[in-house]
Amino acid sequence: MSNRSLILALACLAAPGLAFAAKWEKVGEAGPVQVYVDKESIRKTGSEARANLEWRWSRPTAVPDADPPRQYRLERQVQISNCSNRAWAVAEGTRYADDRGLDPVSSYKYDELALPYSVAPARSVRDLVVTYVCTTPVAAPPAKK
Repeated sequence: MSNRSLILALACLAAPGLAFAAKWEKVGEAGPVQVYVDKESIRKTGSEARANLEWRWSRPTAVPDADPPRQYRLERQVQISNCSNRAWAVAEGTRYADDRGLDPVSSYKYDELALPYSVAPARSVRDLVVTYVCTTPVAAPPAKK
């Protein structure tokens, strides 16, 4: 195994651990789904805020357009919110069969220069997410020693 392959393999093994280190805060729920935001992941640039979301389903949910059909219980997304017009777009995400994020069943990533933004309907879960990420102060970077 080359050094590059070894480094890639170790990085893949470490990636799930990053989600476990996240500080998920519940921001809303709708029917069978609860939505959490990793407060430490919020990053702001101008009127935009980027954050990691976690959608936790109480029952298996069908993966859209999957052939063969598959189901998931957890979805992690990177959402970009426009704090000035309340619009949002999902830049990427991964769906997991289990509720701990260990068994991925599908993933997706979009070109950030061509994201389809939608306005969050008032009092919807997406509206709660946009409000949370746009009003939560950004975490301070770790102090240098």
